[in-house]
Amino acid sequence: MTTVGERGMARYVSTVRALLFDLDGTLVDTREANYEAYRAAFASAGHELTPEQFATTWGKDSRDFIPDLLPGIDVAAVDSIRAAKSTLYADLLDRTTVNTALVAFLRLVGPSHRTALVSTAKSGNGEQILAAHGLRELFDVVVWGDDVAVSKPDPEGYLKALAELGVDAADGLAFEDSETGRQAALAAGLSVLEVPHF
Repeated sequence: MTTVGERGMARYVSTVRALLFDLDGTLVDTREANYEAYRAAFASAGHELTPEQFATTWGKDSRDFIPDLLPGIDVAAVDSIRAAKSTLYADLLDRTTVNTALVAFLRLVGPSHRTALVSTAKSGNGEQILAAHGLRELFDVVVWGDDVAVSKPDPEGYLKALAELGVDAADGLAFEDSETGRQAALAAGLSVLEVPHF
């Protein structure tokens, strides 16, 4: 993953037609809200979730990481935890922080580029985040975790977004903060810029 300054980013973006963004950790810092929601959801099902355990899940789909953290759990129990998390998350939106520099950049260059959001977040919580920070209008295409059969690091989400944008991967640039997301974007044929923690 490449990290560049504002000047370098502007030069890089001038050569592409489409910009594709991750949400959690890239456009909005949602770590605290996600952790607190998952911690409470795990507790309601009789399980503990430590900050150290949660740190290993970043960028991954809950359909994948809950069974990893709770070996032997059945699908119904996974779905119950996921549903509880979704409900709890809605009350924690005030603990999320927008990446003001990246959003300002997106607002500046968005009108001259096709734009997409590609996230492992599910549409319910994801749309709440976009609404809370006034970001929905910035994207031509949005692909949520529940829009794909296989989540990042599989490239399905990025490939779907490229198809809907009508742009070849060679003409697109992805913005990601996690190794999971980077792998997905690269597998889709995209160049990737790293977004450091903000």
